[in-house]
Amino acid sequence: KECPLLNMSKISYDTSNEGTTGGDNFAEGNLDVEMITSFGLNVNTIVSNTNASSTTEEGNGFGDALLNFLTDLAARDDVPHVLSMSLGSLSSASCNLLCNEVDDSECAAYLQTQRQVCMFTTTEQTAKINLALQVLGSRGVTVFAASGDGGSHFSFSAFDETGDDADLASALNEVSCANQLPVFPTGSPYLVAVGGEEWLDGDSSQPVAWQTSSYGGGAGFSRQFAAPAHQRTAVDYYVKTVSSLPPVDSFNVSGRAYPDVAAVAADGTSMSCPIVAGIVSLILDHRFNAGLGPLGLITPRLYAAYNDPAQTDYPFTSINSGSTNTSCDNGFVALPSAFDLVTGFGRPNWPNLLAMFSTDDHLPTNAAPSNRGTTTATA
Repeated sequence: KECPLLNMSKISYDTSNEGTTGGDNFAEGNLDVEMITSFGLNVNTIVSNTNASSTTEEGNGFGDALLNFLTDLAARDDVPHVLSMSLGSLSSASCNLLCNEVDDSECAAYLQTQRQVCMFTTTEQTAKINLALQVLGSRGVTVFAASGDGGSHFSFSAFDETGDDADLASALNEVSCANQLPVFPTGSPYLVAVGGEEWLDGDSSQPVAWQTSSYGGGAGFSRQFAAPAHQRTAVDYYVKTVSSLPPVDSFNVSGRAYPDVAAVAADGTSMSCPIVAGIVSLILDHRFNAGLGPLGLITPRLYAAYNDPAQTDYPFTSINSGSTNTSCDNGFVALPSAFDLVTGFGRPNWPNLLAMFSTDDHLPTNAAPSNRGTTTATA
């Protein structure tokens, strides 16, 4: 009813795991598919569900499952043009920091009882996942990842300070609020990290960063992966211009900064990520009809556009209000009309986005397009 042109025949699975109604991530998977197919009408959408147990849906088995999936995908003869990933957690580096500072022998075990908080086992594992994402980009896959729903401090929200583990939860909240804790895989430099926006009074002309007292679009700097060269100008300007940064020792200013962009996140960044993925899928359709190839990693081209003083028709529109503090007393804040550590470059501007990416006229020398492959979008 809401999307009468939706073509369900374009949706298929590439595994036998089609999910169970009411299952842990069944609604999450549905949301991905609904947004991609609604904003990328008639795009061939493949649902790849490798989750077969609770540990791969909310525990540290997820890291191995994601690594196996990405490695397999990168080795296929035919790869999708777009990959949208809405699930993630605090990075391994963030979880290590939490337990090192809390200094409680039960910390690691407790974190595994918390839904989708620490799902990666080691920094070596996340490094391998990062490499697989790099390979996908080199094969022409444009990868999108949700930036998380815990602002710059949490995976989702603060730890529950009631019950038998109240003291440990309280200590973890104190450490979390004292640090900006990045999530993964959105902290990889080989994808587009998507944050969240909402509309004041439901008015689309009044966008602000998506935030509540407990949740907010994820943002920050990776503690493991360095900032790519194409980010440095935008990030340096933000850091030098904003007067109310969090404590400088609470984040890694030389790390990969995120998010890059944002979209409507009424149901969290699990909603905004596939929205942008669907939109870019339509741009790819324009490119293929013009005889051009897929885009692969688009962030070098995106940042180059904003670094070009002659460029005025920006593909994303700045969101000028918001922060990442959620329930803490510090966080990153929005910077009007510029890249920031809240919503990146802002929300999609369809005419300018199409003009920028449907041709190769704005192609930086270090961002050559990949060879053309098959047309699919994967959730």
